Amino acid sequence: MGIINEITIKIIKNAKDGESIHSLANRIGFAYSAVYNWILKLEKYDIIKITRKGNRNNIKINKNLIYRKFIELESAVSAVQKDNELWRLVKEAKLRVRFVKGTAITIWTGGGFITGDFYDKIYFLEVFEKDANSLKKILEKNNIPFTESNINSQRPLVYITPKKNFKIERVNGLPIMPLKELVVYCKKLYLDNVLEQLDLMYNLNLNIRYAEIYTNIKK
Repeated sequence: MGIINEITIKIIKNAKDGESIHSLANRIGFAYSAVYNWILKLEKYDIIKITRKGNRNNIKINKNLIYRKFIELESAVSAVQKDNELWRLVKEAKLRVRFVKGTAITIWTGGGFITGDFYDKIYFLEVFEKDANSLKKILEKNNIPFTESNINSQRPLVYITPKKNFKIERVNGLPIMPLKELVVYCKKLYLDNVLEQLDLMYNLNLNIRYAEIYTNIKK
């Protein structure tokens, strides 16, 4: 659809009832003429209306179905952007951090096994205690949600666990818990399906046979 673009998404996301078009244009960083022209097009879809009082062109928002779909689209795009930014930040940050738990499983298996948490964009990150505040500041600066306790609805969500000491390996540039440590973690939780995948990929001699199909083939 021709009305979906960077300007219209920013207009709908940032517009306030009663605000002038000039004020909105200044806030979202586009020329007045461009914002005005796109608002005229949005007006045809009954998303935004222009109320004219003297020399002022004010905005009236109609939160109809199309408006709500715009907001959903913006939210989805924002989540993807934050997700990509998180991976870049962790790769480049000069902090002692590492991915653990379900996140480590997905990374070590190269996506061969994707945990529910990872699919839901919840990422488990351990950080040296002395680096914890620096990590939080970096995430806050980039508007990436994080928690140290309860899982909330924000996505992506980084679950931070400060620790005094740990070892780090790198997979595709990402800091991650060592494979041997991950195997111990999986054994404690009886994650035989994950262990089988790791065994197939890294020849760990774990002798794990979880998948019925794989077991039957071997016979």
